[in-house]
Amino acid sequence: MIAAPRRIPRGAELEPLLRCYGYRITRAGTVKDADPSRDPEDVVAAARLGWPVHATERWTPSEIVERTTAAADSLDPDAVLAAFVAGLGSAPRGRQTVISYGWAQFLDTAPKGTGGIPDCGLDPLHDAGYDVDVTETLLRFALGWSWNELPEKYLPDLEAAVAEGLPLPNEEDRERVRALLDVIRAQPPGTRPSELEKAVARAKIVPGTDKYQRYGILIGLSEIGVLPSPVLAPMWDRFIGNTERHAAYHSVQSGPRSDIPVPLAGWRGGLDERRAQRLLDV
Repeated sequence: MIAAPRRIPRGAELEPLLRCYGYRITRAGTVKDADPSRDPEDVVAAARLGWPVHATERWTPSEIVERTTAAADSLDPDAVLAAFVAGLGSAPRGRQTVISYGWAQFLDTAPKGTGGIPDCGLDPLHDAGYDVDVTETLLRFALGWSWNELPEKYLPDLEAAVAEGLPLPNEEDRERVRALLDVIRAQPPGTRPSELEKAVARAKIVPGTDKYQRYGILIGLSEIGVLPSPVLAPMWDRFIGNTERHAAYHSVQSGPRSDIPVPLAGWRGGLDERRAQRLLDV
């Protein structure tokens, strides 16, 4: 096993990694799929920069819980929120960490189940461990994707955040979060998440994003409670067990299985102004 560095690829590192994993950046700044490179020189170029390509690391569920908990304990929650604000423009990698941190921060006090593992989305009987291509995972975070359903991938995100620190927002990022909150406030009661995503796209608030990246931003807002959901509390409030999450998902009227997870799937308009202000204040 070759361990990848715990940092977010950037600058000259991105070019060979994009080719190796089959991505390209358009003139508009969006990321599109491309044919992965078969040129061994691209793999060598990535390796020279410290990045093993298509190499996986394997962790047991208990190791993931232990290491993510330790990493989350080393992070300041306000710094995580500030990174999310930066994620709206200057540092797309900041979008994921609010989700990773929310998942990990209550693990140490959560009820323990089989094998001492909380009901957190990891399979305690997965004795072979989880194989994760850390290089690709961190590349995808660098490109601005985020999601809340693959907890094994939270580990490299959190360890990178501890190792290299989290980005700070600039004034343009702060303007974007204000504009995003204004768009949310303007939506009428009953608005669905898919309609909000389209409104955000029309407003052109976050440059270079596709639909899934915009959903990732909205998922982050729902997991910190800025987008209130009647079906499930946000991960930033307390431990959310996988059983509880599944039950909440099946309670949403749109029904299973849309590709919008809870708590976002249950949002029907509205904004938690207190939590929104905290984002503005970091």
